[in-house]
Amino acid sequence: MILSHRRKKKLGEKMKKNITIAALLILIISAMLAGCTGNVGTSSSWPGFSVDNDLAVVSYGYQLYALNVQNGSKTWVFPAEQNSKIIFYAPVEFAENLVIAGDYTKNLYALNSSNGILQWQFDGAESRYVASAFYKNGYIYAPNADQKLYVLDQNGVLQWIFETAGANWSKPVADEQYLYLASMDHNIYALNLTYASSDLVAGKDGTRNRVEEPVWKTDLGTAVVSDPLLADGFLYAGTIDGKMFKVSASTGEIVWKFEGEAKIKSIWTKPVILDNVVFFATEDGSIYALNAETGAPVWDAPMPTGSQIVAGGVVINDTVGFGTLGGNLVIVDKDQVTSPSLSREGAVYSTPVYKDGKLYLVMVNGEKLVYALDENGREYWTFSTEE
Repeated sequence: MILSHRRKKKLGEKMKKNITIAALLILIISAMLAGCTGNVGTSSSWPGFSVDNDLAVVSYGYQLYALNVQNGSKTWVFPAEQNSKIIFYAPVEFAENLVIAGDYTKNLYALNSSNGILQWQFDGAESRYVASAFYKNGYIYAPNADQKLYVLDQNGVLQWIFETAGANWSKPVADEQYLYLASMDHNIYALNLTYASSDLVAGKDGTRNRVEEPVWKTDLGTAVVSDPLLADGFLYAGTIDGKMFKVSASTGEIVWKFEGEAKIKSIWTKPVILDNVVFFATEDGSIYALNAETGAPVWDAPMPTGSQIVAGGVVINDTVGFGTLGGNLVIVDKDQVTSPSLSREGAVYSTPVYKDGKLYLVMVNGEKLVYALDENGREYWTFSTEE
């Protein structure tokens, strides 16, 4: 078959794009695999961080560190002694009186939130937990890199499994009707929150516990590695080829797609919304602001930060902040007016958290691991794993 010059050019551009993305994923996966070797130190990957009421939990290296949010003191550590075969980086999820944590050796743990004592352990996955699990109405939805979503009850009993065509590195979100899962197979899926046994089909092992078809799925063209945002009946998700999508949560219809006039770098960050403006950052350190209704840029040009950004944004009163690998929290409002950056030694890989007047920054390769600050950067307390 003879191809036209234009078609050959388009095919070449598509192949080049796919090769670039494949190479990026190979580098990512190689780094993740390297992070699972027995001699790795805690600086080999970025930590997970979660806050709920009076407890903050850092997932970093061989242990989980539960901290009192008032003073940063350790409430408990799991496991009590380091085990080089157990490595944590996925943020934990809080489920009533449980802390749900996945490790890089296919285990999902449920710990008593008060004392860190193991309540149950699920070892049915075949790969690592890169993303946090999600909890809603008594069920735990745990995405895994083995291309499956595992759904368990609060006692750790497997309820059902949904299989995708790619690894799952994003935390699901849900409303009162559906659960939404973004996958590295390019799709966002909508699933029912629960399924009757009669709705399930048999898997390869003959067990009737598989969801055969999603309610809907939408192909975004490239892998999604960041957590999607669910707001006012719509999903906002960025892809590693630099596109931001708004998708109807009820139908899966793409409302708008933003890719900019110039090529946008990979999007690793979960977007945030403030005053009907969608903010997100790209891995080259550019911050974008889009009209949530139309997807049109709010600013004349994206805001450069001078350093890479891989962590999601955080809303701080009337501003948003993005942490950089240069150690700065860059703060800006919808009019592109900046506030003084908050700086600490190290790099920000984890999404900052602002809760109850405290701003939590997690720094890798710095003097301290966790900083609890006020809006002006004054320290309430700090935490290091060596303390």
